[in-house]
Amino acid sequence: MTKLFSLNDVNKQKHYMLSAKDALYQSSDVKFFDPIPSTQSRFQNAIELQRQQMFHIKCKIESQRLSADTKYSCYLVFKLSKKCHGLHCPVIVRDLLQQRQNKEKGIVYFRSPSPCNVNDTDRVPVEREDGWREINVWKFNSSNKLRDDCVSINLKLISYEGTMSGLIISSLEFRPM
Repeated sequence: MTKLFSLNDVNKQKHYMLSAKDALYQSSDVKFFDPIPSTQSRFQNAIELQRQQMFHIKCKIESQRLSADTKYSCYLVFKLSKKCHGLHCPVIVRDLLQQRQNKEKGIVYFRSPSPCNVNDTDRVPVEREDGWREINVWKFNSSNKLRDDCVSINLKLISYEGTMSGLIISSLEFRPM
């Protein structure tokens, strides 16, 4: 199982989840990720990032999987391994799709920074009840810019300083704001 769908009991809005395997994109034959079994994740396997300066999140979501005309946040669900490296500094998030007008870069933190260094509290990790952390990497409206009746995601995450490794990714979650 690599995709999950649920309906929020309170507002009847759709919540969608993709496994890390379905969401992370490898652009060459180089091995950037190692699959690792996960008994604590909603999915069978998580993926551990190997040493590199950047990685991509690239996927499509069929529009019927999302609530119509709804603002969504996309959360990366993760843990840090004991051997993590380079994740103490901010990471740049770029939306690579040309048709999007908002091509501003965002900054995320995989470790909680000093409060005086953070402008957007949406971009710092939040501890979840299941032991994982989550961070908001992207926001969108489900009815904007559909191609082939799908919402396309193409994000590039780039380390500010050198390489990063040891990021264990469980999934991407799309939840109404």
